Amino acid sequence: MRIIIYGAGGIGCVVGGHLARAGHDVVLIGRPGHVKVINEHGLHLITPTSTYSLRIPAVTGPDKIDHEADDVVFICMKGQNTEEALRDLKGVTEDVPVFCFQNGVRNEEIAARYFPRVYGVMVRVGAVYLTDGEVIARRDPPGLVVIGCYPDGTDELVEAVAMKLRTASFLVKTTTDVMPYKWGKLIGNIANAIGAITNVSWGDTSISPITTAARQELQGLLTQAGIRWVPGEEVTQEWPELTAPPRGRLDTEAQSSTWQSLGRRQGTVETEFLNGEVVRLAKKLGRQAPINEMLLRISQEMAANREPPGKYTPAQLSKLLGVNQ
Repeated sequence: MRIIIYGAGGIGCVVGGHLARAGHDVVLIGRPGHVKVINEHGLHLITPTSTYSLRIPAVTGPDKIDHEADDVVFICMKGQNTEEALRDLKGVTEDVPVFCFQNGVRNEEIAARYFPRVYGVMVRVGAVYLTDGEVIARRDPPGLVVIGCYPDGTDELVEAVAMKLRTASFLVKTTTDVMPYKWGKLIGNIANAIGAITNVSWGDTSISPITTAARQELQGLLTQAGIRWVPGEEVTQEWPELTAPPRGRLDTEAQSSTWQSLGRRQGTVETEFLNGEVVRLAKKLGRQAPINEMLLRISQEMAANREPPGKYTPAQLSKLLGVNQ
């Protein structure tokens, strides 16, 4: 099995780097500047316990690869890039297993329009990508993944991929019902925009009222829609390893993937697939989601204007959202 990491950014390079370090056959597909540095100097993977320089083949598109029968593709780019990426992949191969290593709950739906074998993956990996050729894995073990067939079920390939990830130090669960895990992760991810807009780190009590209000907005909609989600606390209970002290941890200025997108001034953020999903669900139910809609608008405007994290203080953002501090 060869693993093609399509979207070799933070998550993609941490996953692909650890797999390559464990001896697996990996190819990276990424942005030109990142790919150029990787091909010239290797992928610089920084972990809490070691630093690796990994010689991994890297290309700028799926048309640069001779596709093989045993390939699997890990889709790791942000949701706003999924559709275009899958169209390009479909242009060079008709049928390849696609694993959506992405935040949000809509990527699998998009992938299923292009490929018959689609797998959902809930990813909890602390990754930082701000400099071409370099990624930071914040934790050791590097993260947790939950994998299953989309929309439900499991098969031998799920188990085979899970085994490879385990050999690369990831904690892995396979399930016949993966999407509730991804909805549960979405409840956490809608706070990404808050940290990016305010430049306030996770756990800071100054943003707690905003975070609570945004999450309650989504939870109310999920209850009305009858959508099941697996809370983060339940995930932690399923893995005693998650409550044990990690072998190592790196604290970085960089926060969520949304913060990093603003930090790189790349012009887009994935909040359409995070807070925007809340707005989308609300419209489907004939309701509104004003807090998440405002967070979506502000973060997209910041990205379009290439503004760095921290446009508003928590107090200013609370006032804009109508949330009591």
